[in-house]
Amino acid sequence: MKTLIVNRFKELSILLMLSLTSIVLLTVRIKITHDFYMLFLVWNLFLAILPYVISLWLETSIASTYYKRTHKWLTVPIFTIWLLILPNAPYIISDLIHIRNASGAFLIYDSILIASFAITGCWAGFMSLHQMINSLSSIHIIKREVHKTVLPYLILFLCAIGIYLGRDLRWNSWDIIQQPAKLFTDTLSIFIHPLTHQTAWLQIIPMSLFLMVIYKLFLQYEAKS
Repeated sequence: MKTLIVNRFKELSILLMLSLTSIVLLTVRIKITHDFYMLFLVWNLFLAILPYVISLWLETSIASTYYKRTHKWLTVPIFTIWLLILPNAPYIISDLIHIRNASGAFLIYDSILIASFAITGCWAGFMSLHQMINSLSSIHIIKREVHKTVLPYLILFLCAIGIYLGRDLRWNSWDIIQQPAKLFTDTLSIFIHPLTHQTAWLQIIPMSLFLMVIYKLFLQYEAKS
């Protein structure tokens, strides 16, 4: 338990450092340009950190005998909610499209600014994914090592689909409640008619591979820490 607390403190310290760096960069940009255009990155960062808050709470709760004895049934709905909002973490990568609106003088600065928020979002998402897999394994929802190995990469593939739905089709996580039928139809269409959705797969596949490779590197860091 002590080792877990130390590891989480290190992770939170890194997340705080990355978040502060991103916000300072944004503050400097606003101060210089008096332009609040990039302020949306703060909201996107909040949404990116939210899955980590959920997985951290679940991990802490599962550590108690009381949760395992009386509230274990809550894990599935909590996991479902977490899965729906997890794509918000790596979604900030797609905010790099806003670089096209940067002027020549701020092209590099805005690239660094958005990359800083994207790195922070991915870090929070990878930590959250790692915690969630460990939590599901600790209460035997994931019972085989092969499932523990494969599931994260399947989730990252779903995240890539979520990023496409959010960036190109402008769906949000809460639309699963507001317009579930239309969202399901749009998602299913990507798989049923792949040839007519080549643009979608041109985004989903590279994003999936990118997230999987970076997550693999993240796991190596976790193993050494």
